[in-house]
Formats: sequence, structure tokens, C-alpha cells
Amino acid sequence: MSGAHERDRDPLSHRIRVRVGRRGCCLMFFALVDLIYAAGLACAPPQASRSDAYAFLSGILPLWAWALPWAFVGALCALYAFAAEDRVAFAAASALSVGWSVLNLSGWLLGEIPRGFLAGVVWGGYAAFIQVIAGWSEPVRER
Repeated sequence: MSGAHERDRDPLSHRIRVRVGRRGCCLMFFALVDLIYAAGLACAPPQASRSDAYAFLSGILPLWAWALPWAFVGALCALYAFAAEDRVAFAAASALSVGWSVLNLSGWLLGEIPRGFLAGVVWGGYAAFIQVIAGWSEPVRER
């Protein structure tokens, strides 16, 4: 689809994409994922502690404390989506995902999270995906 047709069909969406660019749109997606994950940790119902992963996590720190880095990185990604220099947000998003991957893999290796390898692989793959996008350059905008 050409740029002119895209602008005519959805002018608001086009303006947002032009303002934040492709990298910024990705950061907005990462912000959404991180903030939803933070809310899920902070507002976990009491029966959630019966899951192996949450029991492992809450044995180290309360779940609300685990929510703090997710909320912080989510807010950071949302703010940097509008910045010209956004490396800090990509680095933070990737580091958080790597850390979460390592935490889940550690729980699996310790026998505390029987299927922790799954979460470890998913979050590790997500971190790799973030790094791929971080390597993209923003295309030159046509005026």
C-alpha cells in the first residue's frame, strides 16, 4: 500500500507512526507488555501463589516487588518511544527479559519450577527479538 493511500485511510494511525517511527512503535508494544505483566504480578490473587513459578518468586521477594522493575521498564519504554535516542529503553527491556529468563531457568534447574525451562526460553527469545529490533535504523522520512 502506498503512503498516500495509508494516510487517507487512517490519518491518526499514520501520524502516530510518523511521530514515533517503527522503533518507537515497538517500544510502545514493549511498554504495554511490561505494564500488563507488572499489573499481573502486583495484583496476583492469593491462589496464584500455589503455582510453582509464583511460589518460587514469592519465596525470594513478594510479588509486588517483582512488579516494580516491570513497571519501571514499561514506563521507560513508553517515554523513550518519543525520543530520538532510545537505546536506554531497548537495553532496559532486553536486560529485564534476560533476567526473567535466567530466573525461570534457575528455578527449573533447582527443581522449583518443573516447567521453568519454557518460560526461560520464551523470555530469552523475547530478549533476542528486542535486540534484533534495537539494531534497526529508523528509515528516512519522506517529506
